[in-house]
Amino acid sequence: MDMFSNLAVEFWHWWILACVFLVLEMVLPGIIFLWLSIAAAIAGIILLIVPDISPEFQLIAFGVLSVIAVLVGRRFLKPGRSGTTDEDVSSASSSLVGKTAILTEKTVNGQIRQSVYGSSWVLVAERDLPKGQKVRVSEVSGSKLLIEPVMTDPEET
Repeated sequence: MDMFSNLAVEFWHWWILACVFLVLEMVLPGIIFLWLSIAAAIAGIILLIVPDISPEFQLIAFGVLSVIAVLVGRRFLKPGRSGTTDEDVSSASSSLVGKTAILTEKTVNGQIRQSVYGSSWVLVAERDLPKGQKVRVSEVSGSKLLIEPVMTDPEET
């Protein structure tokens, strides 16, 4: 006895299932229902193109499409990924080593928050430095730039 012999599944049934999965994706945490929704929509498109597919084959196709959608989705959209890697950030910030800047305010306890080359940083010196002091970045430590005063040449003034 065939379990699905009297079952008539139409293409729009798959599309309704795809919509249900999209609603679940919005309500529940995670991203799995998005891929199931895509698989259901594709199963509906296949059934629209080839209407004489048996319900058993439709379920098998949905299962295979679901696995493919999840694998492709995980490959391209990793959870928690911000678009930058640690290497990107460290290489960008390490390019600041050796650069100079002028303090916009005096340092308090050797620290000041200041924009350096378009980004806001906490500048840290060994001692308090006056406003207008020219400094050089000696090291990057997380979100802090370790700075040292640059002695000006008497010929430059």
